[in-house]
Amino acid sequence: MKYIRSMIVAFSLYSKIPMPIFEWREEDLKHNLVFLPWVGAIIGLLVYGISLLFDQASIPLIFVMTVYSLVPLVVTGGFHMDGFMDVQDALKSYGSKEEKLAILKDPHIGAFAVIHLLIYSLFWACGISLVAVSTREYVILYACSFYVVRCACGIIAYIVPHAKREGMLHMETEHMGYTDLVILFIQLILGLSVMICINLMVGLCCVAGFAIFSLYFCRLCRREFGGVTGDTSGFYIVVGELITLLCIGACGYFGI
Repeated sequence: MKYIRSMIVAFSLYSKIPMPIFEWREEDLKHNLVFLPWVGAIIGLLVYGISLLFDQASIPLIFVMTVYSLVPLVVTGGFHMDGFMDVQDALKSYGSKEEKLAILKDPHIGAFAVIHLLIYSLFWACGISLVAVSTREYVILYACSFYVVRCACGIIAYIVPHAKREGMLHMETEHMGYTDLVILFIQLILGLSVMICINLMVGLCCVAGFAIFSLYFCRLCRREFGGVTGDTSGFYIVVGELITLLCIGACGYFGI
């Protein structure tokens, strides 16, 4: 029952999927991150299902690109994109760690957040356009990426020190056990294995890009914020999805 409650809380926090309503207890957050990848799995299944529908008719490319891009935003409600924009504002402030953490808590957005959102959108459009015209296996790899990125995010949120001893992320990881970490690792290995089995070279390319970004992210958080936060985790998911998409799109373009 405790895992079921944690699953409901996870979907309530990280998605807009309707869930049963009940009064949350602190222990309901204990296994929360274990189910974060499941939100990515739902996004991936929707993308794959939509791709099957698109195969039945001749759909304009711009429409296909738009729908593929909207699925993760609609499912999550842009929850992680908010963290991405907050982090961009904080990084471009060039202030102290304390000042950057204060910016992360500020509900307003600044010019740099908007600028980097536009840059991100252009890169995303490039990647999704390449995937949309590729074969089915590349669309499946794109669908898998949402699951894999969230597996890694949950692991990093647990093993990397936190920038502050408060907030939702700290509450979620404070009482996590090694069993939960092992489950996340198993899910990550499973997701990466599926991608490699679908296409060995593309899967390995995604693994390499993903590993490099993860190392960069951990170093960035330690240097700029003193550790990870809920907003930096959102940043990780958003940028991780983009990097994986670009790897898949580039491989599809060059016929790897």
